[in-house]
Amino acid sequence: QGLSPAMASRSLNNAGIDCDAGDGTWSSKYDGSVSNGAEVISPILTTARLNEAHKVAKALTSSGARVDRATGFHVHIGIQSLATPDSNRTPANNLASLVINWYAAHHAIAALVAPSRLNNRYCRVLGEADAMTQADYSSNGNRGAWNGNRYVSLNLESMDRHGTVEARLHQGTLNGVKAIAWSQFIAAFIDATSNKGLNALDMVGINPFCHERGIYRSVNECHTLLDALVGLGSLNASTGDWLKNRADGLNR
Repeated sequence: QGLSPAMASRSLNNAGIDCDAGDGTWSSKYDGSVSNGAEVISPILTTARLNEAHKVAKALTSSGARVDRATGFHVHIGIQSLATPDSNRTPANNLASLVINWYAAHHAIAALVAPSRLNNRYCRVLGEADAMTQADYSSNGNRGAWNGNRYVSLNLESMDRHGTVEARLHQGTLNGVKAIAWSQFIAAFIDATSNKGLNALDMVGINPFCHERGIYRSVNECHTLLDALVGLGSLNASTGDWLKNRADGLNR
């Protein structure tokens, strides 16, 4: 909010960050869901480039950008991350497992985001029956969402458009540390599902799909999930601790 696409692009270029300069650079575009604002889009950020988010957030903030409840922070992970060396686990199998894990543990994941993102029309939560339908649809090799809806917290419609799985749950942010930690969490969740056998339905301390019974966030189960990701080697311990503190602070 507060910056047009042209203003946001100019802000980044003035800060030494290539924007709207072709492949591999940041871009700034109009977003119809946000009035008087822009959507700033990163290129593919490898581990080596992830820290660019700090510089981008600082440049935008210095130029007067702001976020509000109408804004979201979306993380895209390439679907190639769902391919594993295990010949018994196809990308379709891993995608189905990701869907089930994500929605089964949604109340734990939700403890990491602002309350305004829960029951939000741009990132709706699938219940158990719909999650299982999506998982079955995905396990049969189908790309996209079974119901064609991209406004869910884990968007699969982006598979055809961008070749990615998109996590839409997080609120808009101009905090580089927060953006990087959430991105690392999403990458870790997918890695643990595809490569480490994470199973939210069987995890001790996780009460699957309890969001359907009116419990939308659980700090204790968020801690359990983060400990599992760290224990599996998918998430750095320091990032896990930062995220635990984040959950604690959001839910006081």
